[in-house]
Amino acid sequence: MNNNDDNKKINPLYSWPVIIISIIVFWPLAIFLVYKRVRIDKKAGFTIGRLVRYGSYLCFFMAGIGIIACLGQGFTGQDVGMILFFLIAGVALFMFAKKLSSNAEKYKKYISIIINGNEYILDNIASAMSLPINIVKKDLKDMINNGYFQGAYINDSTNEIVLPKTSKENINETTFNNSVPQDEVKVITCKCCGAQNKVTSSGAECEYCGSLL
Repeated sequence: MNNNDDNKKINPLYSWPVIIISIIVFWPLAIFLVYKRVRIDKKAGFTIGRLVRYGSYLCFFMAGIGIIACLGQGFTGQDVGMILFFLIAGVALFMFAKKLSSNAEKYKKYISIIINGNEYILDNIASAMSLPINIVKKDLKDMINNGYFQGAYINDSTNEIVLPKTSKENINETTFNNSVPQDEVKVITCKCCGAQNKVTSSGAECEYCGSLL
């Protein structure tokens, strides 16, 4: 799927400015918006954890400023409420950021094992991930549903993840039918998700997260 198409489908409600403002104004809404953004924007899944973490730092900073300002003139009930609001927001956003970053690293490892390492047997993937097989199945189904492995599915009878032929080759066979020399094909590692992509032109996008290569 083209990354430009993904961007067109993103509701303005889930845009970065709205998410940033919601972090400051009402953090529960921010968590919901981030969750929705990650579900529709594959690239965001690898980068948004950092933004949320910075948002938590901002909340801690605001709480600290409130405490310092009140030290000289005393704490009112309203002051305590605002300080607690930002402290709770900071903790909640920080924990959410840790979860997002952990998922991003886990997804990168899955992509490295499956795409770069050509490993499709779930037992072997689970061993490489040091995770139970049921967790691996759930993770891979989530990744498939979120578009990271387009056209893939879990074959329960063979206990493996099945990728489309084009994904395994990472390049459309018609490329060679159009007389493009094989020595023009380059293998580029995506800086966002770590997947190796075979490309024949500049400005190509990662097949797995939509980032520009």
